[in-house]
Amino acid sequence: MRFRNILLLVLFPFLLSCEESLTIDIPAGQEQLVVEGHIEQDAPPVVVLTRSMPVFAGSSPADIEASFVHGAQVEVSSGGRSYTLKEVPAAAFWPELRRVVSEQYAIPENQLTSGSSFIFYVYTSDELRGETGKSYQLRISHEGRVLTSTTTIPHLNPLQELFLQPHPDPSQDSLFTLFYRYRDPDTLGNSVRYFTKRNSEPFYPGYFTSVFNDELINGVQNLSFPLDRGEPRGREVDLDTYSYFGKGDTILVRWAAIDLAHYRFWYTLENERNNNGSPIGSPNTTRSNINGGLGVWGGYGVTYHQIVVK
Repeated sequence: MRFRNILLLVLFPFLLSCEESLTIDIPAGQEQLVVEGHIEQDAPPVVVLTRSMPVFAGSSPADIEASFVHGAQVEVSSGGRSYTLKEVPAAAFWPELRRVVSEQYAIPENQLTSGSSFIFYVYTSDELRGETGKSYQLRISHEGRVLTSTTTIPHLNPLQELFLQPHPDPSQDSLFTLFYRYRDPDTLGNSVRYFTKRNSEPFYPGYFTSVFNDELINGVQNLSFPLDRGEPRGREVDLDTYSYFGKGDTILVRWAAIDLAHYRFWYTLENERNNNGSPIGSPNTTRSNINGGLGVWGGYGVTYHQIVVK
């Protein structure tokens, strides 16, 4: 995408003086395997494995289903023991797996049932449960390609409290900003990813940024910051109401401690999304922690916090 923007700027003076149609063939690039996998405490591992797709490829249900990689050998190891993950379609999810997938991938639970036509596959194990403080090694083998990664589930790092402040415009007295109060541990490198759930909605990550790091605030004991309401990716944002909650809303915050490699993936990916199409955006490379492929294998140390807008 960034190459395309530079190319248009170079060609712009010529386009003004020329009416001839110009077609540029952009190579699709080599297909790669893409991982989005997570493991959190007291929950099974979940790995989604797909193929990379050209930027201008279709997005029909058939295209999406064709992107899933089936029949891979997926293993997670920890503490000297290895677990083989089996492939499970959405229609066969059991209640615990349905909850975990819904929370981690912002998918409504009712789409992950046997009566739904929603297309989604994961690799998982009903024998393994994540534990805080432990490391987990991922190994994927498929058609001669091997992908590896390691992640850690950090120790829990909960919020002190949630609180609300009214909209600064008195005419918008039904809207409130959510704030959190937080005490940062006196160890450098603490990182967090957050999601918010409003009433019966799924958990959505922060739209423009969902991750924080203590590089500039290490060890600060009494921090208060606003927390934007999470939004589904792809929905057009209403800037008049973006980030606010309304009277009567029940808000649940999923506050997840993550390690540095996990943080750097989401930080660079979200920067890339936010700069996409901007002529003044800084060059950015998404920092995957997958050796031999793309994507992320990340641990979550999750705590939940609730507040009601009265």
